[in-house]
Amino acid sequence: MANRRGGACMSPKYRQAPSRGRVDGHAAKKRLSQNFLHDLNVRDRIVQAGAPTVGELVLEIGPGLGFLTEALLVSGAKVVAVELDSDLIPRLEHKFASQISAGQLTLIHGDALTVDLESLAPTSGSWRVIANIPYHVTSPLLHRLLLLAVPPARIVLLVQLEVAERVAAAPGDWSYLTAFVQARTAASVVARVPREAFDPVPGVDSAILLLEHRTGADAFTLSPHDEERLWRLVQAGFRERRKKLRNALPRALPILESDIIAALGRANLSPDQRAQTLSVQDWIALLAELPELDAGVPTNAARAAVARRSTSGGSDVRERNTTRSHPAADPTIEIVAHGKINLTLAVVGKRSDGYHELHSVVAQFEAGDRLYLRQAADGVDSIRLAGMPLHLEGENLCAVALTALRRVCEVPPVEIVLEKRLPVAAGLGGGSSDAAATLLGVIELFDLDVDDETLHAVAAEVGSDVPLFLVDSPALMEGRGESVTPLAPWSGEPLGLLLITAGLPLRTPEVFAAFAAGLRGSAQGAALVSSQHLAAELTVGMSGEGLLQRAAALASANDLLAPARAVAPWLRPFDHALRRLLDRPLSLSGSGPTLFLLYPSQREAEEGATLIANALASGELVAPEGLTPSVIATRLIAPGSGERGAA
Repeated sequence: MANRRGGACMSPKYRQAPSRGRVDGHAAKKRLSQNFLHDLNVRDRIVQAGAPTVGELVLEIGPGLGFLTEALLVSGAKVVAVELDSDLIPRLEHKFASQISAGQLTLIHGDALTVDLESLAPTSGSWRVIANIPYHVTSPLLHRLLLLAVPPARIVLLVQLEVAERVAAAPGDWSYLTAFVQARTAASVVARVPREAFDPVPGVDSAILLLEHRTGADAFTLSPHDEERLWRLVQAGFRERRKKLRNALPRALPILESDIIAALGRANLSPDQRAQTLSVQDWIALLAELPELDAGVPTNAARAAVARRSTSGGSDVRERNTTRSHPAADPTIEIVAHGKINLTLAVVGKRSDGYHELHSVVAQFEAGDRLYLRQAADGVDSIRLAGMPLHLEGENLCAVALTALRRVCEVPPVEIVLEKRLPVAAGLGGGSSDAAATLLGVIELFDLDVDDETLHAVAAEVGSDVPLFLVDSPALMEGRGESVTPLAPWSGEPLGLLLITAGLPLRTPEVFAAFAAGLRGSAQGAALVSSQHLAAELTVGMSGEGLLQRAAALASANDLLAPARAVAPWLRPFDHALRRLLDRPLSLSGSGPTLFLLYPSQREAEEGATLIANALASGELVAPEGLTPSVIATRLIAPGSGERGAA
């Protein structure tokens, strides 16, 4: 990582270092968000805000060309600098050879999001973080730093102006990140910094953000379990930040609207308030009035907290198959309905029943909707979308699955709460996965005796690709989707996955109709060849790295790509804009509209998501018709994770 950034206006004039020291022959790397600070006034203000003392440990993230490092060393602090760019390490070693030799500077080649920060930080006493960080790591880095066993007493970061103002905002203009950071620190913006203080000049302004760790009576003291519950509640509130809490919370939590309104009243909060108006203490007060809110699936903050508290040093948050979240007397099954991507999709021909014959290699990923199932107390089936009731008739596939299962066995009345996490009609199989999760969850809940063959037949009756979600990932899907052959799981670490779903609809029947009308790609049969080759390779197994190497070729292995672009003219330019921004090949999942990219890890996928968010905010990336896309960073189902449906 390297020093970077721009900001509004700390002063009308700025002093700059000699031009030969700006880049010094180093080509700034866009993928690392490298914009090198050269304003001496800004550097002085950063050091003054950090106030390092002689001999005190200071962690610098992204020293870059050593511009800020030099000033930190002059203060007498003991500096540990973590730099990701291997091209910059020799420069820094040469520039600071004497300080490294004297033990005042420790230079680490690595990624601040993955290096062992616990081993770098002192086990007691005060230490600080003073750095100019890449825009795209701000949120994950703050989570890492604030959840350390001994967090820094003071953090001074040069970050994007919009992010700094959001983190330091007063109640009324909060975000989830604001709540998380201000729960643990007092946040303030020290100064705005003009973008001209950097080379290359970034597209937005920056600010110096000061975070001072809360101590004593002001400290954040929730238990790990309650902390998980708190961040789940806060995230639910901010998921639709423009909606009033009476509407936002029931749509995101498995709690009835009436119960949430009553809890808000007991916490002295109005149901007509919005999430951004609540302080941390308001959220904690509301949490106390929602005892039925389970920790559920951990948020990113909760995952980090659990990992921090793990005595083994690893994260003990790997999701299990299904979770009974209540005592056996009143069991509730919680299950994840994983989504899927089509790594390949070949349309082989049209069947006599009107469906198209497909050949598709499909992989499931960890993100997904959540379902909570328990026996209905009043003896009547009910299905709710989070806290909102749904009609049992019509196209709801959970209801269709329940009806189909009752044709082969007796099923007691059941209450199902569906918490939607995946975008609807996005080519990710969300509805089909919900149906499969309903089948699996009901069978688990009531301990029903249903053999695999019968279960598969029921799933195929519910929907073409529902059987896919009954098997491990990856799989070969043929026929109209009902013929599913499990393939060998990936070896090695699971790949990261970034999903971008535009806010505009793209109807599957229209895409298939365009294909049938002759709107096809130039390389006829290429998708089928790629699909057959990948399926053959996966019969014996493949590493995640091997799949990543094939990503560029697989990006065009979808016969529905050309007709989807014809039906939705906005898809091609949006795809190309994302390719320029992320510098990676994108693929279309199914008939769209979701575009996806594979990464070596989930962390790198999360960095890609942040790049998109920043590009949308700065205007560098324009979403189709200005509608904010859904952006999800996750990872492919890990090898050896067992059956689907982790919760």
